[in-house]
Amino acid sequence: MTHGHTTKDAATTGRRMRADGRRNRETLLEAAKTVFARAGTDAPMEDVTKEAGVGRGTLYRHFPTREHLFVAIMKEEVDQLEEQARTFLDEPDVWKALTRWLHLYARSASRYRGMSAQVGNGLVEDVSPMAAACAPMKAGFADLFARARAEGLVRDDVDATDVLALIAALPELAHTPSDAWIHLDIVLRGIRA
Repeated sequence: MTHGHTTKDAATTGRRMRADGRRNRETLLEAAKTVFARAGTDAPMEDVTKEAGVGRGTLYRHFPTREHLFVAIMKEEVDQLEEQARTFLDEPDVWKALTRWLHLYARSASRYRGMSAQVGNGLVEDVSPMAAACAPMKAGFADLFARARAEGLVRDDVDATDVLALIAALPELAHTPSDAWIHLDIVLRGIRA
């Protein structure tokens, strides 16, 4: 009589565990979005585990730090912003394209209270999970900004990272939408050549 798992049983168990892991990860991401929408990005991680109905070990197995969790939430937004920057490179009116992209960026960076500060830190750092996540978006915007500079539309003494960091530092749209758009307009006027 043999005891234990056969190879087939082990493979089935492994697939089930991987499926459970994926499900837990998705549950944690959705829970974090709910918690961050309600309480901001500084909400206790315990609130995320409660919302997800999992233990702390499960959370930290998937996301070793708050920043890793935040990066996972941001990934889709950052990818869309990079793609949009690349699309806008072909627009005939580069200033209009640059302005539209910065409005999208400002909206994304302020989706959750405290989010813009996290994004801003990722823009000015070189090595961190957030910096790595923001790098493609930052590069896409830098190309768009370079085209605007080549056409003489933006000041020579400002670079793309300065603009992104400045916008990330603006009051968050989610809480003061009309004032935030005014602040963004001031930034846009300030970088115009």
